[in-house]
Amino acid sequence: MLLIQLFVLAFDFSFRLFGLITALIPCVFQHRHCDIKNLLAWFERGHDVTLFEREKQLGGQARLAQLLPHRAEFGGIITNLTREMELAGVNIRKGVSVDCSVIEEFAPDAIVLATGATPRWPEFEGRYTAAVVDAWQVLQGHAKVGKSVVVADWRADWIGIGVAELLAQNGHQVRLAVNGYMPGQTIQMYVRDASIGRLHSLGVEMLPYMRLFGADEDSVYLQHIMSNEAVICEEVDTLVLCQGHVPQNSVEDLVRGMGLEHYLVGDCIAPRTAEEAVFDGLKVGLQL
Repeated sequence: MLLIQLFVLAFDFSFRLFGLITALIPCVFQHRHCDIKNLLAWFERGHDVTLFEREKQLGGQARLAQLLPHRAEFGGIITNLTREMELAGVNIRKGVSVDCSVIEEFAPDAIVLATGATPRWPEFEGRYTAAVVDAWQVLQGHAKVGKSVVVADWRADWIGIGVAELLAQNGHQVRLAVNGYMPGQTIQMYVRDASIGRLHSLGVEMLPYMRLFGADEDSVYLQHIMSNEAVICEEVDTLVLCQGHVPQNSVEDLVRGMGLEHYLVGDCIAPRTAEEAVFDGLKVGLQL
């Protein structure tokens, strides 16, 4: 998180600050750090800015990320940027879903959409009949998870490896099926290797090269992505999906229909990292 802040500061200093605009930002559950960085860039340039947040708390996916084992530092980006907004005098409206009436009331000169993403649920046999939940539901405490769990990890990133560790810590028997050559394949090796060591100590069974094929009442069906052979996990109570995300940009259709100037940042363009989301917000904030 410190590297993100230092990078943003270095980038900030390369721009002249000027202009005045009234901005309206409708925000849904997402990487909130990108839209917060928008606001700070605009206020430094003299803009009148209002942030609309659908949830009761700021932070979006960063709030979930901090719940993963050894990921508490993600909460720092929320508190740091929230404090910056308070010091800048940003008008924050929490618990508000932006619709036509809200937009018409505020009559903004420009709208920046930072509406994030939602968990991806691919189509597979048994999706609607087996006991299936996603990683967000697990982290939010909204899912009933059985004793024996298969975590189907399509991205091989923080989420799958973190959810598997969290469930194992809570006493579940976990099998982590990864669509890659190892868990955490896409994250830094010094973090990944430490995580794999903890999973081994917790008794998590790690299954690389696995593609989710289907599920039923007590089994999960996988396919080895190199040999195409079937791999069956039996005596499974719950399948947990870590299958990436899909952009949530329904508000864009509304805004486009109203013919308003608007910009997209963060996951509502395409799912991305925290660093990329912050950079998106900064670029748009300095552009307006």
